[in-house]
Amino acid sequence: MTIKKALTGVMAVLLVMLTITGQAQEGVSFSCQFPYYLGKVRDSVIPGGQTAALFSIEHRGLSDTTVTVTISLPPGFSPAGSQENWEVTKQADRYSLTRDMLLPGGYSQWYDLLSLQVAADLPPGRYTAAVTAGDNTQQIPVTVGAGTGDAAVPVTLAGMVLPLDKDGKTDDRVGRNVLVLRDRQWDYYKNLFIGKGASNQEIEAIHPVTHLGVDIVNPAGVQKLVIVTVHLLDAGHQPVSGLFTPGATNEDVDGGALDGHKEYLEMFTALNGDSRQRLQLPVYADERNLTGGDYILRAELSDGVKAPLLYEVPLTIIKKDNKALIVVSSAALAVLTGLLLSLKRLRRVLAVLKTRWLVTIALFGAAAFAVVNVPSTLLNDFFHILLGPFGFLITGLFSSIFLYMMVVALVILIPQPGVVALMTVVRMLLGMLAFGQISPIGLLSYGLHALLLELLIYGSGMYGWLQQREDNPIPWDKIALLAVSCAVADTIAAYVSLQAMAFLYRMYYAAWYIALVLLFNGFIYTIIGAACGTALGKRLARVGGD
Repeated sequence: MTIKKALTGVMAVLLVMLTITGQAQEGVSFSCQFPYYLGKVRDSVIPGGQTAALFSIEHRGLSDTTVTVTISLPPGFSPAGSQENWEVTKQADRYSLTRDMLLPGGYSQWYDLLSLQVAADLPPGRYTAAVTAGDNTQQIPVTVGAGTGDAAVPVTLAGMVLPLDKDGKTDDRVGRNVLVLRDRQWDYYKNLFIGKGASNQEIEAIHPVTHLGVDIVNPAGVQKLVIVTVHLLDAGHQPVSGLFTPGATNEDVDGGALDGHKEYLEMFTALNGDSRQRLQLPVYADERNLTGGDYILRAELSDGVKAPLLYEVPLTIIKKDNKALIVVSSAALAVLTGLLLSLKRLRRVLAVLKTRWLVTIALFGAAAFAVVNVPSTLLNDFFHILLGPFGFLITGLFSSIFLYMMVVALVILIPQPGVVALMTVVRMLLGMLAFGQISPIGLLSYGLHALLLELLIYGSGMYGWLQQREDNPIPWDKIALLAVSCAVADTIAAYVSLQAMAFLYRMYYAAWYIALVLLFNGFIYTIIGAACGTALGKRLARVGGD
């Protein structure tokens, strides 16, 4: 009996303790941070400014409970915008916000962020807000300081900066407000062959093409949550699909990144109160729906209270097209065809050329390597540092004027088909041995250069005319014909080289840069060099004789 009584007493004590614990867990605790500035500590608010109140409540009871929450604002404070989940009432000069909250049992937590507006004529002082949750009430003091004069100045959008890297630094390789799209045309086949599968396109699609900065001017130091959206418009301000906000990768939600329904960029962020702030957005683009051209990029900042802020900038989209592929493929096919034909005629060409002519051709090729390749290779970076993108104006003196002086002089000295090609081969081989200049672009450039020069000089009849000329002076029309033939060949070869850089190495050049290179290096410098080469060739022919 004694043991039974002891056990009964122990059970009674345990039941009492459990009852006390359950009653303790039935309690509701809450807190309210007012004023709240998105994590930054401020001990006062200013008249005419905006602030916020962060209210949170916890329920640890075992059963569901309904709690009535009431927030009584001090005089001069009012809700900013529409409060859809709160019942707003006003008595005299005070606003009250009330709502009922159903808190599930076990453990539940709820919070809400209320945006509040401070009256512009509210005198500085200490005010009190009352917060009630169920039967518990807290008195929260709030201090209104003196106005700074900037409280009434609204938040404005100051500009957009594009492109940026992930660290927010500008990309100097691309012009301002220029979006260069990746070439994902062959992603499907690439992933298929390397074993990743076609689904890997979703992973590659959610990699941002670049980043965009939206500059905010905030003189009043307002802190609030905002939504930034960026739309792509055509010249008529009509929306254009192509930009997108990635969807979830879960198969149950939208089925992947490219299946989202937002055909614009969107980001939920906060104004931190700094006088100037840059909001950085990743730019996602679906290359399938975009074409190159001029567009308008419009940024919209909305806080759900005031009218959205808008800002527009022009945008140029550069998309790799098939032009470079067609140009490079056509040039490669022409060089291969010319190589096959020249191999068939090589023995016939060599049979015509004398041994001392072959030695002269080799000497001209070595001289061209020393005068053209060596300075261009060693001094190219130096001139690029001094003149930036205009360094080609100096290197063109070697690659165009000096080169074509020797090319034309050799043609006048030995007017036989094939001499230019043999000279180019010698120069190319020396460049490969000395500097390791072996690349697809180098081979294509040398081959096309030799092919075009031979075709244009032979097609213009200059080889035949020079063979029949004795010691008569070369007329100006023939000099002009020879110079233009060389200029056309060099211009085409230079253009193909630039397109090959874009096609093989994704190095895209501005249109003005391509035009200047072709104008000076390809045409003007070449004509000057060819004209000087005729005088040099006549002097060499007079000295060397046959």
